[in-house]
Amino acid sequence: MRKAIAELVNAIRGELAELSLSGPRVWQANIAALAVGLALVLALMLRVNNPWWAGISAFLCVQASHPQSWQRGGMRMVGTLVGAALSFVLAPWVVYDPLATVLLLFAAGTLAILGSLLSPHGQAWLLGGITAMMVTLGSLDDPTLALSIAFYRAVEIVLGTATALLVTRLLAPAEGEAVAPPPGWHSLFGPNWHVLSHAMRTGMAVAAVPLVWRQLELPNLSQMAISIGAVMAVPTLTGISERDQSAIAQRMLQRIAGCILGGCFGAMVLFFPISQSFVPWLLLLMAGTWLSMQIQSGRYGIAGVGSQAGVALILTLVQDTGPADSLLPAMNRIAGMIGAIGLLVLINLLVGPPLGIQSTAEEKQS
Repeated sequence: MRKAIAELVNAIRGELAELSLSGPRVWQANIAALAVGLALVLALMLRVNNPWWAGISAFLCVQASHPQSWQRGGMRMVGTLVGAALSFVLAPWVVYDPLATVLLLFAAGTLAILGSLLSPHGQAWLLGGITAMMVTLGSLDDPTLALSIAFYRAVEIVLGTATALLVTRLLAPAEGEAVAPPPGWHSLFGPNWHVLSHAMRTGMAVAAVPLVWRQLELPNLSQMAISIGAVMAVPTLTGISERDQSAIAQRMLQRIAGCILGGCFGAMVLFFPISQSFVPWLLLLMAGTWLSMQIQSGRYGIAGVGSQAGVALILTLVQDTGPADSLLPAMNRIAGMIGAIGLLVLINLLVGPPLGIQSTAEEKQS
């Protein structure tokens, strides 16, 4: 663990040392900052419930080229709308039944990760599952809120994503690298059993969120479920247990590091009185997302740090009506992220190491 932390710290230092003001990496950061700023302005003008979701969605949608952004953003919008619709229909029926709630959350978490790893429409599956989790968890205390939560989450995410797609259409390169095709939905009980096992582990962690939340009175249970999905949504699984476990551990570390970097940057901004004025606040927030995108698109392989730093920064600086005037809401949201990682560690300890087709030792012998 110490070695992994030391390597991560060195990688962050390397990325910061290589910051520049020219090149494709900087252009992508410029696009991300502009997309986030525009999405937040539109969200605040429309007075949506949680404008930070528009900013986060815009940030996460921006890729190196417009086709890549469109592929990612289009699927995210479709998944969000489908997930919001299904959860709105199902939530009022299941939230009164604890067992049904647990089963719905398990299914949403499992299908979100399974689809993200196997389907050519992986982002749609991931966002559909995450949206279903948000609506279900958000309506546990008051099922009548299901429609409101589903509507506003869909509007906020689609608004941010559409804004990012517009900006990338105008400014991003027209060509980009091709994405490797996913393996497809075959052999789930054969060669791809390790993928199903990984997805079910995610579903178990998500299903445990309301139980842990009620017992320990943890803040922001929706953020916990989202963070679990983000950590477990590794790009690929090798089928080698040790490698897959290492990849998940690295995502956890990168997510924690990103929370610290983005949260600290946001906290420093809030200490300046000028941050309560809209234009300086927006420019400082855009500067932070510009820096986060540079880290995300750098060459040291710590994209998770950059993406999570951008998310944590937006969560810290944006509140319901605009500039944040307190750190407490951000602390609650970030505590939900950290709590999700703790819950994943607990699930892994209880269930055991991830299953794989073979171990590293077996791979060396073959």
